[in-house]
Amino acid sequence: MVYVLDKNGQPLMPTDRHRKVRLMLQSGQAKVIKRCPFTIQLNYDSGHQTQEISLGIDAGSKHIGVSTTTKIKVLYEVDVELRNDIVDLLSSRRELRRGRRNRKIRYRQAKFNNRRRGNGWLAPSIRQKIGTHLTVVENICKMLPISRIMVETASFDIQKIKNPDIQGAEYQQGDQLEFWNVREYVLFRDGHTCQCCKGKSKDKILNVHHIESRKTGGNAPNNLITLCETPAIPVTTKVPYNCQRPLNAACDLRMLHLWELCDGLSTKH
Repeated sequence: MVYVLDKNGQPLMPTDRHRKVRLMLQSGQAKVIKRCPFTIQLNYDSGHQTQEISLGIDAGSKHIGVSTTTKIKVLYEVDVELRNDIVDLLSSRRELRRGRRNRKIRYRQAKFNNRRRGNGWLAPSIRQKIGTHLTVVENICKMLPISRIMVETASFDIQKIKNPDIQGAEYQQGDQLEFWNVREYVLFRDGHTCQCCKGKSKDKILNVHHIESRKTGGNAPNNLITLCETPAIPVTTKVPYNCQRPLNAACDLRMLHLWELCDGLSTKH
């Protein structure tokens, strides 16, 4: 498929008549604008007759599915893989900054207490994903005369996934209701028993450890486990403990779909 722009840079209907495109390029009636996807621009005045083209977007937190079609033909399809390293990069930057403040050099005052988050603030990882969605749509609109844009939205009931029988006021009464903090809840959940030795060590001191690192798994209860002081800390990575995985992707997808993405598309298009 060859995508075509008119003399003023406005998109026209694409063509699959490759021989005609080759002859136009050889005669100077058109020039190559982009090679991937292959796009040409006409050097002469032409009409602007187009068909109705629909752009469908299957938004996601890790991949974007895009399909551009007419009533009878698919004109453009692409699967875009999103970046998922923003959180790790920010964590590394935070560690380096803390290291600079603690070195034996000129004292650097901490700046995390004097910063304000304005209205509509989003986490950098979410903001980057929304920006990628908008960029993909904008690039497609530059090479095809899009008539309408359809976004597949999806809402996830996270508590319904954990407990299918939840209803009414139970939505406001989570697992940690009436517990002082997360540590107390994890100790109660595990029966105040080491999940590695099952109490065989007779150790009276219990600690709450992360199954995965805090940077990877977070501080949610499904990433915490009760251990005594007898096993070494690296044992936490080998404990056969069945826990429900975090639903970060579903939460990102819910935030991504419902508000910022649709608002951005309606503003620009």
